[in-house]
Amino acid sequence: MNQTNVFQTPDKLWNASYILILTVSTLSSFSFYMVATIMSKYLVSLGATIAFAGFVVGMFSITSLVCRPFCGLMADRLNNIWLLIVSNVLMAIGLVGFAWSSSMPMMIVFRIINGVGFSINGTVQMAAAVRFIPTNRTAEGIGYMGISQLIGSACAPAVGIEIAEAFDMSTTFLAAAGMCILAGVMLVFMLKINLPVNNSRKGIVFSDIFDVKALPFTLPYSTFSFTNGIINGYLVMFADHFGIAKVSLYFTIYAVAVFLVRPISGKLMDTKGLRYTVFPGMLMCAASLIMLAYCTTLPAIIASGILRALGQGAAQPSLQAGCINRVGRDRSGVATSTYFLGGDVGQGVGPMVGGAILARIAGLAGYQAMFFLCAGLMLALMVYFYFFVKKENIR
Repeated sequence: MNQTNVFQTPDKLWNASYILILTVSTLSSFSFYMVATIMSKYLVSLGATIAFAGFVVGMFSITSLVCRPFCGLMADRLNNIWLLIVSNVLMAIGLVGFAWSSSMPMMIVFRIINGVGFSINGTVQMAAAVRFIPTNRTAEGIGYMGISQLIGSACAPAVGIEIAEAFDMSTTFLAAAGMCILAGVMLVFMLKINLPVNNSRKGIVFSDIFDVKALPFTLPYSTFSFTNGIINGYLVMFADHFGIAKVSLYFTIYAVAVFLVRPISGKLMDTKGLRYTVFPGMLMCAASLIMLAYCTTLPAIIASGILRALGQGAAQPSLQAGCINRVGRDRSGVATSTYFLGGDVGQGVGPMVGGAILARIAGLAGYQAMFFLCAGLMLALMVYFYFFVKKENIR
């Protein structure tokens, strides 16, 4: 396809461009999670205080929150492939800087550079992928994109730790940077594709960085992210309360369950509609949280995780596909950034609220209150989404 050709969405899901975007997504996710588990330890080993290490790690989320709205605008108005190449270069620069610098102020700078690259990358990846997904398979295609990121979160931490133990932590950062560079090189082969851009409007208005039409889908998603923040932050402490060991199995089995359910739920949403995936998914997730509040053994905790994985794995791709369909594929960038912005907020606020609850309510009652709150929010947003879907007559 040359530059003068008019771009057409492929008829088949498993086309070369979609597979390449999927591969790039996997590499980017792997790069991020390889270093996520060793970041704080690495900074402390260089002489930083634990408080400073936590600040630098937290800079990533702050950077993402600030950049996210503008990433959607860029994704809609600029060439997505060039943006992905630039984002991978920025991520690589940040990672190489971490490996080669011992200056704490420079660590902050490199963390911000890496965070900006990652923020652009996540939004633009999805906006670009949607271009290569047939309209009648949107949820399925988005589901596989989620799986590519899931592979990173499930496998990359162990790989990063193994590299650090076999060589050193700097080598882990360089290996992660190498993955970003590889992704950028692969994207060069897609530059010949003439992807459409929405550059008819020169000025910037509020709807270019935040689309209110995405909000009904963003709110339920933010509840899932809020719950993720709670689980990731406090499940280990909850298990310690009962003297339960090896609770890390929860996260591994959870990832496997999500991996298995996402393609099925995507196909179901594409053929039947999001009512068949979102409502059962949110209900299962709420039930899993109520179940978790009463778990006292590892098998019970894992069972609650499987139920939560089935619910979240079914609902999330459908919500994102519904969001993009409602806002419009020509504005998939702002749709994705608005959607992810809700996730950023939920992921960040969840641990804060959980910590406040545990500070006020000691012992098991505090954990139960935290899980009940998550379940209550999930059910409340499910009811809200039900009336929204009914009012708008969304399939």
